[in-house]
Amino acid sequence: MSTALMMLSEAAPAAAEKSFEISGPMVVASWEMFGITWNLTESVIVQWIVMLVILAVCLILGTGLKAVPTTRRQALAEMLISALRGMVNDGMGAKYKAYIPYIGILMVYVMFNSLISLFGLRAPMADVSVTASLAMITFFMTQYNRAKTGKLKGYLKAFVDPLPFMLPFNIIGEFANPVSMALRLFGNLVAGMVIGGLIYFALGNFAILIPAVASLYFDIFSAVIQSYIFVMLTMSYISSAECE
Repeated sequence: MSTALMMLSEAAPAAAEKSFEISGPMVVASWEMFGITWNLTESVIVQWIVMLVILAVCLILGTGLKAVPTTRRQALAEMLISALRGMVNDGMGAKYKAYIPYIGILMVYVMFNSLISLFGLRAPMADVSVTASLAMITFFMTQYNRAKTGKLKGYLKAFVDPLPFMLPFNIIGEFANPVSMALRLFGNLVAGMVIGGLIYFALGNFAILIPAVASLYFDIFSAVIQSYIFVMLTMSYISSAECE
């Protein structure tokens, strides 16, 4: 009996070493204020790093511009702006050109925060609080556009179209949009983390080529596609909220 217990006790650490776990963002610091515990997580820090990178890129591409491009840097900047303008015009219409800066920074922000995992950092888009915050911005911009174009009468009428009994369903639909946006982006990023981690865990010392190929898909292709989908949904919800 004692021999069996010893074998079990020796096997327990080995089993623990082989366990696989996906946790939330690491809490870097905590403090109490107004009776509430505030946490500074790695998602916040990584987002600040991404914002500094985006700022540096904007300064590099936007400094010293001329009426006639004379550098590849300016040609690249104009090509990106033209592509962005075309995307907004096709997705929302020419009258929504004021949204071009927001749509552009939204796509870059989501994409960079998704691709940051390539550098060994935890992607903030795998934190549901981050994706929910972005989805809520889309929600409020949608409500603002509906109120701006339809005034009070048109805004309220939109909730009872086509018939008054549709009011509760329309309200549920309005709140379902940001929830689905947040969970779609969050779920895809977390799924990529889980599948990538499982591949590394399963292959162990033989994790050479297959994890790299999987990372190429989940960290690059999937992140870019999900960023594009998030932006397209944002444009669709805002423009479709316009009242006649």
